[in-house]
Amino acid sequence: MSLLFESRRVAQLEVKNRLMRSATAERLVDKSGAVTDDLVALYKRLAQSEVGTIITGYTSIHPRGRSGWQMMSIDNDDFIKGLQRLTKAVHEYETRILVQLCHSGRYAPSILINARPLAVSVSPDDMKGDLPPAEATDKEIEEVINAFAESAYRAREAGFDGVQIHAAHGYLVSQFLSPAMNKRTDQWGGNVENRTRFLMETIKRIRQKVGTDYPVWLKLNCEDFIPNGLTIADTISTLKHLTSNLASPDAVEVSGGCTFPEVIRKDILSPGAEAYFLPQAEKIKQSVPNLPLILVGGLRTREVMEKVLSEHKMNLVSMSRPFIRNPAFALTLKKGGKSSDCISCNLCLGAKKEPVKCRATEDAIAKLIGK
Repeated sequence: MSLLFESRRVAQLEVKNRLMRSATAERLVDKSGAVTDDLVALYKRLAQSEVGTIITGYTSIHPRGRSGWQMMSIDNDDFIKGLQRLTKAVHEYETRILVQLCHSGRYAPSILINARPLAVSVSPDDMKGDLPPAEATDKEIEEVINAFAESAYRAREAGFDGVQIHAAHGYLVSQFLSPAMNKRTDQWGGNVENRTRFLMETIKRIRQKVGTDYPVWLKLNCEDFIPNGLTIADTISTLKHLTSNLASPDAVEVSGGCTFPEVIRKDILSPGAEAYFLPQAEKIKQSVPNLPLILVGGLRTREVMEKVLSEHKMNLVSMSRPFIRNPAFALTLKKGGKSSDCISCNLCLGAKKEPVKCRATEDAIAKLIGK
């Protein structure tokens, strides 16, 4: 049997195989951020098709933290009933599901949240427009930490197998961690320990609310890939600081980038272009050897995935676009398939108000790759 379909314990969570659907913006919720029939149907299909673990699309923990009206929400108890439909549909097939908790910070559109976006820090260049970002006060920071904890409690009530804190891609937690975006001079900024404080307090508050046995995973940038941004050395220091202060996550999905440079996410045309965060993930594994790691980033072929698990000792492999291209991709692999034909052309993103789905016709792909 392929390594991909071995069961595995990730900290306290047993998963049926080593394939994970990474958090993906589906744009299938209603305008309040509530679950719809279409979203339930998608998750059910993923679970039916042998995905071992699903991370939901990014889910807002605070009304001021939504990045778009299509972003799922868990910021009040009214959402629990709908979220229970998701977990029930997935659990019928013994698939695990974690909700990704997210606050967009400065990237929340003011027209949507009807307020100034919450920023870790601001510069004179930010002060443009009618509602420019506002630097978070200590009181507002405390409010957001509590919102993460309350949302984790709702996740447990809704039947999720755990939560994943979104600490990557330039959203609020990532903004605290990044020296390029965090220019504060108080206890929340400056050195790595201070920039890690928001994440550390969030993990601790969640565990106070839901208990230490409830899985708390993390999606974390290995690097920001922007000038003066987070480096791999910073990330390793962050994880060591969390571990030494009794705030270690139960697993980390290693990702990267704040705006995802096109060179990273496009044109996965050969195995050599896959697993583009693996060098950084290996450094994390060497520095924090007991921390379960999940690798995401351009994975397409069975050969590369199995090598990531066997030779590089990652716990799970995580993908997004291959499951947009083919929600039954895990089943395809189980039946002997060798690879996904997704090349990360990004046509799936469509217009902002359209559902995310594969739009890659043969003609469109040929045009993109210059054939």
